[in-house]
Amino acid sequence: MRRLLLLIVVVGLLVLAFMYLRPGATAKVPDVPVALGEVKEKLGEVGDKLKGTKLQGSVKAALELNRDLQPYDFDVDADSNGVVTLKGEVPREDLKTLANQVAAAVPDVARVDNQLRVNAQAAAPAPGGERTVGENFDDKALVAKVNLAFSLNKDLKGTDIKVDAFKRDVTLSGQVATPNQKQLALGIAQQTTGVQGVTDRMSVSGAPAASPAAADPGARAGAAQAALRGNSSLSPYALSVVVEGDRLVARGQVKTAAEKDLAGLLARDAAGVPVDNQIQIESRPPATL
Repeated sequence: MRRLLLLIVVVGLLVLAFMYLRPGATAKVPDVPVALGEVKEKLGEVGDKLKGTKLQGSVKAALELNRDLQPYDFDVDADSNGVVTLKGEVPREDLKTLANQVAAAVPDVARVDNQLRVNAQAAAPAPGGERTVGENFDDKALVAKVNLAFSLNKDLKGTDIKVDAFKRDVTLSGQVATPNQKQLALGIAQQTTGVQGVTDRMSVSGAPAASPAAADPGARAGAAQAALRGNSSLSPYALSVVVEGDRLVARGQVKTAAEKDLAGLLARDAAGVPVDNQIQIESRPPATL
């Protein structure tokens, strides 16, 4: 039986060979769906994108790990040739230079196109200065959760609310159309999982701004002090804001420079006028061997 099957196969192969090799016959070559050159080109494009994406992630990580640059949001782009573009805002020229140096030091970066803008009103670095890397990532995840919660509420559609977080304390700034939207945003933020406290810096479009001259200095000091006591990172300290002559002065003692700067920012925003930050940083005894 096996010999019979083998004989049938051999005969079949001979018939096929005769049909292709007989005079005038041409063998039909199967069509190739995509030319090899096109395949190589596509693979090259994919490789370039992967290379640029990897470099982009490396530069972002380097900026995140620098304590002076960590508080700022950088838009990083990178191509396969190693050219990195930085966009965003920093408050000082030295921070722009530092960002350039950090990005240029990343392996495989050939050149940095530094398009960062220097804006003195950019977010201050103090709140993020004392965060660990893990805390910083946690805060970024919390910002994403609050923004997602806002996007899932139709009554907040079209609002311009900026969300920031510092050690699970969320700050809302930007503009909303109505007081109801403002209260709704505050409620949603407070109810978001992981949020420890919420600071309100939002404004209502069309609402008349309070005249600084008409405000009572004592009321301004009270509002500033309430803001300090309402912040979970500062509430453990006995901080106060008092009126001294024609100025407001913040006093007390904290453990870190970041907490001092955070207190100054909160007091100023709550008072609506500059506050002289006289808060002291607790001195630590030198380590003994």
